[in-house]
Amino acid sequence: MQKANQVDLNKIAIASGEELKPTSFPQLDNMSAAFLYDFIPRPKKLSPPEFVYIPLFPQEKLGDNYYTKALITITEWNALWEAGQLRPDFFPHGRDFPSELNLLKNHKGTNLYLIPDGKDVKYNAYIPLYHLIPYRTLIKNNLPAFKKGLWPPLAVSWTLDQFIRPDFGNCLSRAFAYHIWPLIDSSSRISAFSRDYPLKVLAHNLNFWLPYIVQAIEKRLKRLPLIAFENDRQRNKLESLRRRMPSNIHAGRPRRGGPVWVGEQEAWEVTKELIEIADRQGKLRAIIDAIRANHVEDDFSAIWSFPKEDFERKIYQKRSKIKVTFVELKETIPVHSSTSEVHENLLWEDFLGLLNIKERHIVICLRNGITKLGDIAKSLGYSNHSPVSKALSRIRMKAKAFLN
Repeated sequence: MQKANQVDLNKIAIASGEELKPTSFPQLDNMSAAFLYDFIPRPKKLSPPEFVYIPLFPQEKLGDNYYTKALITITEWNALWEAGQLRPDFFPHGRDFPSELNLLKNHKGTNLYLIPDGKDVKYNAYIPLYHLIPYRTLIKNNLPAFKKGLWPPLAVSWTLDQFIRPDFGNCLSRAFAYHIWPLIDSSSRISAFSRDYPLKVLAHNLNFWLPYIVQAIEKRLKRLPLIAFENDRQRNKLESLRRRMPSNIHAGRPRRGGPVWVGEQEAWEVTKELIEIADRQGKLRAIIDAIRANHVEDDFSAIWSFPKEDFERKIYQKRSKIKVTFVELKETIPVHSSTSEVHENLLWEDFLGLLNIKERHIVICLRNGITKLGDIAKSLGYSNHSPVSKALSRIRMKAKAFLN
């Protein structure tokens, strides 16, 4: 019997076949509040979302009716997402709160979401972030490919405990950081940086991203149409409610439920919206710029990257040092010291010390019998002989001053 239940839950929870195609996976849905409410009060502006975890202990721990009431409270409260900070005033079943949840009445002015706190709390809390991640990234990080998620989270009698490993939170954090990294630093892979690199820590911080993805979801859900009136009685009742509402609150029919996003392409567009909101609300790009401007050696892993090279060049002043170039020559240039002979009235070693690296290359070419300007330019990779001609003029002046 237990084995049969296991198979049934796999079919309910885990995506397979056509559901895993990039055009279908990942997916996030919303359930209409019309299943619970005829009307919704909507403030003109929603407050930023906040989150509180509601314990779902076995019934015997907190009395026979706690578990059921907690399930009902979470479901009815979260379904009122459009009411936002008005929920403590509007929630119709406050009298049925379990005593442990009476504190919800005190959170007026807060756009509060309730997170079911069980063994699968890591999934419940981060549902919208989880369902941005492509299938291949989930598998790479040992995460199950759950079917479409539902936001806001509704408490259900069955849970996903059996699919949640002890390291689930770390795996999800790693997978999401990998997913969002190209929008944080498009020039380098996340593996190019150390574990403690501040931007890498930020990318892994699911709590930083959660409020911003919820705002992106709320914005998208507002595009869904309203449920039509079922009869004149509903229409008349709504008119009566509106007459009693303050000017900053608009009452109306609930919105339809439906998909928030479907497939990798749309999920990626939402991920970019997440970055924009995090920048607007949390000054994300200012944080990124500040971290990049203050790199330290410990920020980088052993893997090469452009930022690492730039950092090392800046630290060790590579730009101001002579670049050593190995050139294959037909005959070697003599090595001179303070006791070197004068060859054709010129101490080659001392004279070369006066030249920059490009000028040295030209002298080496002349020394090895390449005397035509076009041939020298071709040997050094110039498109024409003009740079060589100008450099020769400078070399003549330096040679004249040196010999004098």
